[in-house]
Amino acid sequence: MAFFSTFGERASSAMSMSIVYALMAFLFIINIISLSFPLTGEIKAPLFLMCIYYWTIYRPTLLPPWAVFLIGCVMDVLSGLPIGMNAIVFVLAQRIVFKQRRFLMGQSFIMIWVGFAMVVFASVIVQWIIFALIHWRWFVPDTFLISSLFGIALFPLICITLHLTHKILPTPNSIIRTGVVQKYKTESGG
Repeated sequence: MAFFSTFGERASSAMSMSIVYALMAFLFIINIISLSFPLTGEIKAPLFLMCIYYWTIYRPTLLPPWAVFLIGCVMDVLSGLPIGMNAIVFVLAQRIVFKQRRFLMGQSFIMIWVGFAMVVFASVIVQWIIFALIHWRWFVPDTFLISSLFGIALFPLICITLHLTHKILPTPNSIIRTGVVQKYKTESGG
């Protein structure tokens, strides 16, 4: 059986996927840019970590672990951080969230938000420890914590945007048209 019955369905699916990946690319670029605020220094909200968190819960096939690792390495190079720091944090965060995926899928938005806060704080602690070990001195974690709080505050807005792009994605049932699905629809009267 064909995956798509018409060229229009293929084009529609490709357009939907390109919108999702374009949004992720936009958040990746914004994540690299530092925002300077008085009395706080440079702040980098963990925007791409939001993408990893959201898509690991609701569509884990969009960001496979190898892609997350590669994106983390590219982010390290572009940000001037030690190569592998974000990659390790991203892959660990994705793995932890994936193990809790079944629990998180049935939760309210508040619990999803609390889960994201826990992931952000854990990732910031890991980044802070790695950064301190690389430079052989302890840094005051104020910029790390302020960036985390900024990211947690932005999470609802980014989550709404990710959710809207999730709605335009084709469902797995609409992507794969098999005889089993067709047979089930005719037997159940649907």
